Amino acid sequence: MKKCLSILVLLLASDFVFTQTTDNQLWTNASLGLKLNKKITLDLREEFRFDNNISSKKLNFTEIGLKYKLNKHFAFVPRFRFIAIPQKKNKRRFSFDVYYKWKKKDFPLSVGYRFRIQDTKKFNSKKQAQDYIRNKITLGYNASKIVDPFIAYEIYFRFDNKNEFRKNRFTLGLDWKLNKRMSLATYYRIQKEMNVKKPDKIKVIGLAFSYNLSLKKLLATKK
Repeated sequence: MKKCLSILVLLLASDFVFTQTTDNQLWTNASLGLKLNKKITLDLREEFRFDNNISSKKLNFTEIGLKYKLNKHFAFVPRFRFIAIPQKKNKRRFSFDVYYKWKKKDFPLSVGYRFRIQDTKKFNSKKQAQDYIRNKITLGYNASKIVDPFIAYEIYFRFDNKNEFRKNRFTLGLDWKLNKRMSLATYYRIQKEMNVKKPDKIKVIGLAFSYNLSLKKLLATKK
């Protein structure tokens, strides 16, 4: 009997230690895309994230990127992000993205792939920067002129002498075409940590608004 109780206590203790903590969050962002020419687009984005079951501000960041469109399939984007965290040290992040998209005329399905390498570090900190490689694949469906559903999966691999997978994301969403310049993405995301003692799991409701301009057209309207 004592052995059975001991085993039960150990099982309950291990379940308590390794059980994931779950949080519901809200991520909202707005971005401005300024097309400088046929190949290059300047991208500005501001995002706010709320955690503790959407009761408090987790962080906000400002990001600038420069997209270079190689052809109809490939694009490259270097980015810089300034991350402000309430009552904690702010961070900066450099990243480099490679995009690939396959889409066939008169065929409803599309496939997107993004490779990202990123380096994140706290300001005024002696701690080592965190370096990740992220792979993301997205499947989209051209449902109508108004809205297109999509599904995405992303996985994080960390370096810094860790050399292991640390996080994955699964996302279901809708891309809304508001007009020629404006669009809105709404999504639901589940994110889980991997290979840590106490992995976190978060559920995210996301809203992403985009406004796109062409510099050439903008200058033409001012003449």
